[in-house]
Amino acid sequence: MELDFNEFKARLLNEMTRGIHPAPYIQEEVRRAEALKLGLVEEVERAPQFVTEASNKIDSYLYQLHELAKKYPLDFYQLDQKTAIQDDKMQQGIKDQLKKLDETEDPEGPGKIHPLDLS
Repeated sequence: MELDFNEFKARLLNEMTRGIHPAPYIQEEVRRAEALKLGLVEEVERAPQFVTEASNKIDSYLYQLHELAKKYPLDFYQLDQKTAIQDDKMQQGIKDQLKKLDETEDPEGPGKIHPLDLS
C-alpha cells in the first residue's frame, strides 16, 4: 500500500470522473491504512524503530485522509469514521504530534543547532 497522499488524491479524482462517490472511496483507504497499522503492531518486538517510523507515517496519512473526508457529508461514512472525523480534539492532537515530529526530523529547524556548526 502506498502512503502517498498526492497519489491517493489523483486516484480519487480518477474514480470521481467515473462517477464513484468520494466518501466511500476515502473510507476504504482509511480502512486499508488502519489494517496496515494493526499488522505492524505484531512486529514491534522484532523491529521497534521501523514500526515506530512506519506507524508515524501511517498516522500522518490517516490525518490527511480525515481532513479530506471532512469535505463530504458525514452520512456517507460508517459510525466509527464519523466519530473520528468529527473529533476535533483528537484531530488537533494528531496535528500537534505531527508538527512535533516534523520539527524533530528537521535538524536545521527552529531552535536546532546544526551538528557541523562549530561557531
